Amino acid sequence: MVAAVAALSAGGLLVGTGESASVTASIPLSTTFSVGVYRNHSVASGKVGVPDLAPGDSVIAVCWDRGDNLGIGNVWYRVIGERYSGNGVELFIAGWTYGGHVDGNVAFHTGAVPIC
Repeated sequence: MVAAVAALSAGGLLVGTGESASVTASIPLSTTFSVGVYRNHSVASGKVGVPDLAPGDSVIAVCWDRGDNLGIGNVWYRVIGERYSGNGVELFIAGWTYGGHVDGNVAFHTGAVPIC
């Protein structure tokens, strides 16, 4: 689950994590919500053990899928990394974040991340 290699490319961030997608999108949290990173695309699956993200932080997403509807649709982003702007920490832990709380599902609507 932890990325061993990360390199920037013109198409995005290439990450060696065992994930099937190689091009990713860095999505800044543009809502006022705090965002948890979950084991699956449901709250009941539990969090993966990283701190919740706050507005201004970012997630590195590889794709989206449908899951729990927490009031702003049912889109969840598959993430492979978390960037915490407050302390500069960047973690590479895979999980799922609720798109409505990340960016109001903008990356989904614009096609910035493909379906999983």
